[in-house]
Amino acid sequence: MKIPSVSITVHDLVKAVRFYRDVLLLPVKTTPTGAEVAIGPSRLMLGAGDILDGVHHLAFGILPAEFDLAHEWLARRVPLLQAGGSEVILGSDGWNSRSLYFLGPEGIILEFIARDADAATMTGKGENPQMLSISEVGIGVEDVLDTVAMLSERLAIPIFYDCSSTFASMGSHEGLLVVVQRNRLWFPNKVSLPARGPLRVQIESPAGKARVELGSGISVVSQ
Repeated sequence: MKIPSVSITVHDLVKAVRFYRDVLLLPVKTTPTGAEVAIGPSRLMLGAGDILDGVHHLAFGILPAEFDLAHEWLARRVPLLQAGGSEVILGSDGWNSRSLYFLGPEGIILEFIARDADAATMTGKGENPQMLSISEVGIGVEDVLDTVAMLSERLAIPIFYDCSSTFASMGSHEGLLVVVQRNRLWFPNKVSLPARGPLRVQIESPAGKARVELGSGISVVSQ
């Protein structure tokens, strides 16, 4: 599964654009409804609005061979979050990954994740780490297991590894939906609840064209 685009709401569009453009050095262009941030072939669509409570979570894929470069590069730009006293956070069994977490505009939980599955991908030739795509999108829901069943049935999204009443990962190493219970605080700082506000995730799925509404303006659309 791949994630071509994610649309979120921000309170301050100007500050959000400045962060993705000037801090993460990503290409940003204005649109009729907001701004578009390019992360490899994926697009993060930003729209200004007041209907937002809690924070979103997004992960951008990076190359395992560039992890140390990304760590040094990112640490010069933003404070990195820690877990267990370390900025480098290993994925649980089955994930085969290393991550760097940091806060973006309005407290969004952002992550650089290097997956072993991408080890054979060619590295870039620049001084900045290559961001491959939007690798993960966090979604807060009332009932995780019901949501997993709905996404599996209607959009043919498989369970990736974890599946419990509070946390589930769905998709593949190329694109994951991280479905969590709405009262579960985001890892790793565990101070922010999942966003209750507009979120639209577009995926590539074998199911063809379909749309699933998950409440609070959250939808997952397959193309």
